[in-house]
Amino acid sequence: MATQIIEKIDSLFADRQTTVAKDLKLNVRRLLGDSSLSPEEATLTVLATAKTVDFTELLSAGREAATALNLPPEVIQEAEENAAIMGMLNVYYRTRHFLEHADPKAKDEYGAAKLRMTSLANPAMGKERFEMLAFAVSCINGCEMCVTSHEKALMALGVNREKLHDLVRVAAVIKALKNLV
Repeated sequence: MATQIIEKIDSLFADRQTTVAKDLKLNVRRLLGDSSLSPEEATLTVLATAKTVDFTELLSAGREAATALNLPPEVIQEAEENAAIMGMLNVYYRTRHFLEHADPKAKDEYGAAKLRMTSLANPAMGKERFEMLAFAVSCINGCEMCVTSHEKALMALGVNREKLHDLVRVAAVIKALKNLV
């Protein structure tokens, strides 16, 4: 379990005794300690999603947890930067998807994104982990094209649906906790 993350959440919400706060705290404990995600995967997902929702209070605990798991600094940095590259792509592809729905004939006119995204090709954390984080971040950002694209890539890599659901659960709980701050 990512002790640093749990301790940070407990301290941030120590005065919160509502059923909502209790549910969220219990959910994060379960997801970080007893889900289909490995401790490394869960911690990296917390980093990427906390960065996505600007949950700065949780980022330092996520970094500590990642360091305690002996994850290399470049992998920790890449997890946080995943929020930036996916944020850019989610805005572009979500908007493109809206425009294509408005005018289906225009779909062929858009062509390539013309956005540099070579970081997706050879990530330091490996393709599967990068895709996992891209999927979780895309779920938060609400980009249907990106969510389905990353789901397809993860399925092709052999990731099961339970792990996909746990990634979404982590993203959902981190976003919800941010709303309590």
